Amino acid sequence: MDHRSPEASDVLLDPCPALEGGEVLRGCEDLDLAREVVRDMFVDHRINAASRDCPRPIDVRYKRSESLALCYFDYGRHLEIEPEVFEDFYLLLVPVSGAANVKERGHTYLAPAGTGLILPAERKTSMVWSEETTKLVVRIDRRRLTAKLEGFLGYSLPRSPHFDLDAQNLSAGTNPLHQCLQGLIMLASQPAGPGRALMSAAIEDAFHGAVLTSLPNDLSGAIADGALSRASPKSVRRAEAYVDAHLAEPIRIRDLVRASGVSERSLFEGFKRFREMTPMQFVRFRRLHAVRDALAHAEPGVRVSRLAAEFGFAHFGRFATDYARQFGELPSETLRRSKI
Repeated sequence: MDHRSPEASDVLLDPCPALEGGEVLRGCEDLDLAREVVRDMFVDHRINAASRDCPRPIDVRYKRSESLALCYFDYGRHLEIEPEVFEDFYLLLVPVSGAANVKERGHTYLAPAGTGLILPAERKTSMVWSEETTKLVVRIDRRRLTAKLEGFLGYSLPRSPHFDLDAQNLSAGTNPLHQCLQGLIMLASQPAGPGRALMSAAIEDAFHGAVLTSLPNDLSGAIADGALSRASPKSVRRAEAYVDAHLAEPIRIRDLVRASGVSERSLFEGFKRFREMTPMQFVRFRRLHAVRDALAHAEPGVRVSRLAAEFGFAHFGRFATDYARQFGELPSETLRRSKI
């Protein structure tokens, strides 16, 4: 084990000064009040203290950006916490001091200071935080993170990634996630305005990428390869190439069958097996991503409805619903960020 003294760049910035003005609880000793306040920020949860004694008052700070929330917790006592299942978000847990134990499906995972782990979405967990523990917690929108990964892989995913619960060392200043956490902490200290909004979009995008590449998950192999499956048949790849070349034109299933060189039944079977969607669902998926990319780089005066129509979406209401389901935001929100 490396026992060297940490370099200045290896130590996370103290999040407390950056979160000034975001105090939710300060100097509080009422654990029941703390539970109610934190429930409104995250989910309902049970919280049990080993003792009602309070060596330190409770300190909770919270600031939101576009799709992330940065939080600091110091409960000042030994606690057991059992949250309800997170449905819409992950939590990145980074102990600043002390340690946390996370329990899931009969296994216990230790997260000492300087490490980080993702508390999973859609799975039940419980936690034990020591009296000495102070924590930096980042709330991550599950759909936004999944959309980031889908955009990189180029395919729709049947579900969000599942992260390993083994804590990863984040103390090295060269770690991409460490650097992005530093960026989030600095961003929290910036005043509101166009400059902060512009930095927020760039830092959040980098943070999502760092989470996906720095924290092991069940799609890490696909991320490393840059694709879900390199073993997909040529017929599927030929159909995909046709879709990408004709996104702004009418595409029918017979066009894809002709481009693939196989029967319609074989084409459907190939897409279902290797892409977990039908060929026409793939067309819609690629068009949604094309609209998103166009909105993110739109010139002044561009309208969402016009871009949607250019890529073959005839029913704007249905398009907006599918877009929000895919990316976790309305198309107008994507366009608004492009103007900052």
